[in-house]
Amino acid sequence: MIKAIFFDMGGVLLPLDLHRCVEAYRNVAGFKDIDEYLDPWHQRGFFLDMEAGRIGMQEFLDLCLTHCPPGTTKDTLVRCHDQFFGTPDPDTVALVKELSLKYDVYLLSNNNELSMSLHRPNFARAGLPLDSSFKKMFLSHEMHLLKPDPEIYRRAIAESGCTPGECLFIDDSQKNIDGALAVGMRAVLLPAGASLRATVEANL
Repeated sequence: MIKAIFFDMGGVLLPLDLHRCVEAYRNVAGFKDIDEYLDPWHQRGFFLDMEAGRIGMQEFLDLCLTHCPPGTTKDTLVRCHDQFFGTPDPDTVALVKELSLKYDVYLLSNNNELSMSLHRPNFARAGLPLDSSFKKMFLSHEMHLLKPDPEIYRRAIAESGCTPGECLFIDDSQKNIDGALAVGMRAVLLPAGASLRATVEANL
């Protein structure tokens, strides 16, 4: 019996637009080798270091500036980074609220300080304030762990007070799903374009 539901964020609770973000970094900020760092599921280089909590937002932005023409500002970089993210759709907002009445609902996400500074107002405008809509958020940059490391799932399960088999995990990356399955969670891949509501309801 499922007691806790763990959602990934990007690609599950909100749409991602990698192409739009890459084009913004390249054409607006002048970050010509951005393709070497930015990925829809697993970042590379100092982008990965920020996701893992090895560097903070300001150090990350300083490193970005070394890849950009003189005169590029940190505010420009933040605006470019924001192009990665869409807005949670109304049915996703409604679904999380409905589920939270029956289950413990958590966020389990490879995420970083910069993105979270953008996500909080984005989700609040959509009617789903992050800090009050989830029982807890398990974020890679705060835990210094990245999916699919088994330890990030084990810690999340332990803090939920549930057994692994009582936890349902939804993610859009097969690697992350495999990591959750390896520790005994019930884990379901959300393919691109699939209905989140239908996927969750079919697995409860």
